[in-house]
Amino acid sequence: DEGEEDEGEEDEGEEDESDEDDIDEDDEDDEVDDEAEDFGIEEAGVEDQDMVSDDDGHEMHAYASSCKRSTQRQPPAADVLSSASGQSQAQPAAVISAGFEWGDEFGSSGGGDGNDKLKLEEKVDAILPGGRRGKQAKEGISLREKEAAIVQHEGHLLGDSAPQTAEDYERLIVGEPNSSYLWISFMTFQLSLTEIERARDVAERALRTIDLREEGERFNVWASLLNLEKQFGDEATLAAAFKRAVAGSPPQPVYLHMAATHERAGDPEAADAVFLAASKKFRRSKEVWLAWLGSLMRRGNYQKGKDLLQRTVDSLPAAEHVEVISKFAQLEFRHGSAERGRTVFDGVLGNYPKRVDVWSVYVDMELRAADQQAIRRIFERVTTLRLSSKKMKYFFTRYLAYAREQKDQELVEHVKERARAWVENAAAS
Repeated sequence: DEGEEDEGEEDEGEEDESDEDDIDEDDEDDEVDDEAEDFGIEEAGVEDQDMVSDDDGHEMHAYASSCKRSTQRQPPAADVLSSASGQSQAQPAAVISAGFEWGDEFGSSGGGDGNDKLKLEEKVDAILPGGRRGKQAKEGISLREKEAAIVQHEGHLLGDSAPQTAEDYERLIVGEPNSSYLWISFMTFQLSLTEIERARDVAERALRTIDLREEGERFNVWASLLNLEKQFGDEATLAAAFKRAVAGSPPQPVYLHMAATHERAGDPEAADAVFLAASKKFRRSKEVWLAWLGSLMRRGNYQKGKDLLQRTVDSLPAAEHVEVISKFAQLEFRHGSAERGRTVFDGVLGNYPKRVDVWSVYVDMELRAADQQAIRRIFERVTTLRLSSKKMKYFFTRYLAYAREQKDQELVEHVKERARAWVENAAAS
């Protein structure tokens, strides 16, 4: 009987936790509604227009926010193996980690397939203590939590102290033979001893050992081997390694990594040659064209970038033109001229004035550029649109948040007045 009572208490505790989650969600909804009541938009009752899915603006806003982070965000493992172009050969360990599969400027991944995200979720599920209940709990995992989980997992792989000898790495690899992190750490260790041939041997062993189904892990090793050959090998060894990598891993990520490796090494001609080959082989892949555009813009080749944009549009399906041109405008804001970026955005919105996703990214880019007059202009333009009440509420809320951040009470009242006027016009029409 006591055991049954304990189980009953545990069930009640779970129900209490579930109730607390529901209360938290209700509180968040109430905060959003309170924000909207400043405008009176919710009372307008304007029906949604079938222009863009309700999630478009939020998705593109999240995308643009991600652009504010580093263009090659690496997981914590790369902190140990970080690299930069132009490092001397006195620090050979630094060459290994650049360009793994964990994302490029626009979030496209390197090796692996669509199952990589699922694998990451499963890994996080296994690492995070306590588990999580329900769909909302799983969706609530932030990027920071995922990275923290990966750090914890890497700490578990390496033990309480970092390996000090080759034998230490051998023991760790026996327990985790499919871990590219351990193999690459072993390569880095050998390079720190200037044992370049042994580092190559470790990479070859890794490729023979890691399961063929672990495409992402194998890609990481191929990427490290290409980095090694670029800095310590010659043209023949690099070409041979590249050819094998293309045959032994999904080819598109290998091409993009090879181009990025040349770029980091200060060899733009070689990078463009690889991009050209990739654009012919993967003509319908927007990831390849966007990577090339990003490379040119980062190097300051704005005219070449503009010319390449036309080739990109000619090569890709019409359905992808708006997205590609919008991302080129973001590249202009980030690496070129904000004024040119505005011109590109205005051209897109002139043809698609109700694309909420493009407007949202445009606003984000102006906020990033921090030109106060330009920010006011874009908010004034976007709050004159005739969209659904839900979409307009999104833009008015952002405008009001900006005004409050500037501590401009006059602007705050102006935003509220514009919102009220929009509601009245919408209700009357």
